[in-house]
Amino acid sequence: MKNILLLSIISIYSTAYSQTNCEALKKENETLQFANKTLISDKESLKKVLDINKPITEIEKENSSFIITKVAGNKKEKSIAISFLIEAKDENKKMTVEDVSIVDIEGNEYKIDLYKSSKPYPDLVLNVPLKMTFSFKDIQDEPLFIKLFKFKTTSQPERNTFEKAKSNLEFRDLKVFWN
Repeated sequence: MKNILLLSIISIYSTAYSQTNCEALKKENETLQFANKTLISDKESLKKVLDINKPITEIEKENSSFIITKVAGNKKEKSIAISFLIEAKDENKKMTVEDVSIVDIEGNEYKIDLYKSSKPYPDLVLNVPLKMTFSFKDIQDEPLFIKLFKFKTTSQPERNTFEKAKSNLEFRDLKVFWN
């Protein structure tokens, strides 16, 4: 009789305990699901951040790196903006960017819109990329590709402003993303 009574007390106790434990497990499961969703959204945000400066094309001249990151067309304003990074690889320098133009796939040449573009006199710090954007207006027929994006640079090291290095840069066949 004692054994039956003992077994029934144990089974009642384990049933009651398992039901309360089940509620605790449900709460813990909900917490873990929320944390998992947060981690997934954080991971997607990091992927987007990494895509911001993803290079389309890159050229290195005179110990400076030129990386095009975005070529965007605006249908409403009939303009194209080209964003790129410039980075000094050897020392701090002062740079001048001039004669900036693009040629579309139909052979139309467009000059820079200085009012909507970055200043063409960047001061570069060693191994720190500087973002620049050049804008071009009055674009005809929304071209899908820029056949040629060209400009000239003159760079001077900060240690010796009399020493100059000149470069002609050309980027070819850039896809334009219109919005």
